[in-house]
Amino acid sequence: MHDSFTTLGGMNQMLAMMVNCFYGGCGVGLLNFYIFIILAVFISGLMVGRTPEFLGKKIEAKEMKIAMIIALLHPFLILVGTAIASHLISHNPTAYASWLNNPGYHGFSEMLYEFTSSSANNGSGFEGLGDNTPFWNIACGIIMLIARFLPIIGPIAIAGILANKKYIPESAGTLKTDTSTFGLMVFAVIAIVAALSFFPALTLGPIAEYFSLK
Repeated sequence: MHDSFTTLGGMNQMLAMMVNCFYGGCGVGLLNFYIFIILAVFISGLMVGRTPEFLGKKIEAKEMKIAMIIALLHPFLILVGTAIASHLISHNPTAYASWLNNPGYHGFSEMLYEFTSSSANNGSGFEGLGDNTPFWNIACGIIMLIARFLPIIGPIAIAGILANKKYIPESAGTLKTDTSTFGLMVFAVIAIVAALSFFPALTLGPIAEYFSLK
């Protein structure tokens, strides 16, 4: 599935799962979007010198720690998994020769896509990868479990913390979260925290393959 896409077409599919915070996405995309809103509120408040507030509740250090752990968990699982798989096949290509029908840049993209799909709970794959092996089944299973449940626990924990805080009426110093400016800020946070985390890996895979075909 998807292995016949062009290099940039496959990259865009991966990038959508790497960001993993769009409405209608698989897995816990909406919860991840909520995490990025929390991050954007905090960063925006620091930038303009206003108290970070969301829905009348202060956003403080405890919520930010949880939000950052959840935001960085997704790239951590994908990149570490891909790094381990790349290490194994590069140091013992004979033993793991059945993994890759397409070595080189595309083979790296296949492994990157497999872990991306597992972490985003999408279920698709670049089927040039021979992934019906103990390593892939166990590794992807572990990543699916972690990437499914921790991003659910984190936002619920933040919601519980905020629920116990005193409501703060809106004032002139309150940061507006219903403006286009704040929307752009959320987009910037998503682009910086999520998308750019994967840029080096995408460069080694689909982007390098694209330029090698020129």
